[in-house]
Amino acid sequence: MTQYLPGPWVDPARIEPKPWLNNDGIVKLMEFPVRHAAMSRRAFHLYWQRHHSPNVMNVTAFSQFMRKYTTAHVLPSSIAGLPTLYRQSTPFEGVSEVWINNLEEVGAWLSHPLYAELIRPDEPRFIRQDGCGEFVIVKEEHLHEPTQDLVESGLTKLFVLIRRPPGLDHDVFHAAASEYGRRLMDQPTLRGMLQKFTISHRLRDPLPSGLAFADIEMVSEMWFDRPDRIASFFSHSAYVQYVHPHEKSLFGASHPRVLAATIHVVHDEFSFQPTTMQPLPFNWSD
Repeated sequence: MTQYLPGPWVDPARIEPKPWLNNDGIVKLMEFPVRHAAMSRRAFHLYWQRHHSPNVMNVTAFSQFMRKYTTAHVLPSSIAGLPTLYRQSTPFEGVSEVWINNLEEVGAWLSHPLYAELIRPDEPRFIRQDGCGEFVIVKEEHLHEPTQDLVESGLTKLFVLIRRPPGLDHDVFHAAASEYGRRLMDQPTLRGMLQKFTISHRLRDPLPSGLAFADIEMVSEMWFDRPDRIASFFSHSAYVQYVHPHEKSLFGASHPRVLAATIHVVHDEFSFQPTTMQPLPFNWSD
């Protein structure tokens, strides 16, 4: 059987250690929640923003671990013009992202008595607890960040959730993912259409106990100023000719899941961007 290699540009014998290939430093916990079927989408997102997120930040002994906290709320309509390789049919209502100083503090954060007493009991009120939601701990590789103080609230963010092909080495895959991101950023027109571009790399096992972590290996994260920019990005000749041909090589036989969402910054110690507890406008009819 021919050995699978994620792209002709990767030589497994020449992979250099990269900071996003170890478990040191600031890490990010990503949660992909699923709402209760009896709850409307509007009610779910309003509860998430107006009650749950402020409740988390108001518990100081618990929130002091959090360097940054954002929620991304799935758009009410699917995005037209995505590659046929991508799959938008997920049950997720968005993404919760929390940045923590290091992996050791993640365990202390999740095992904090106030989490069990005040935060954890609130989650079942709007999030399904039957295992259909997914979690992953990652390290970010920032490939395009024109300003560290980008005002993210209100921007559209596209999350592409990618699995590692079976039998493929962790470092080989993530080196290929980084090279894929750099190839994309080598296209000036595509780079100019993005407000920011990050690849989040899954950490190596073992991960903290207490959560069942998904098999998401990498999340490609693209910030756009408007939802309609997404279709323009993926239909551009630079993407079609120079980026898309390499995606099947990186993704293997899987069809990556995608979520397009509106970002809401709850807390951010990394920049001076404004944060607000006021909810974003909603236009769901249900």
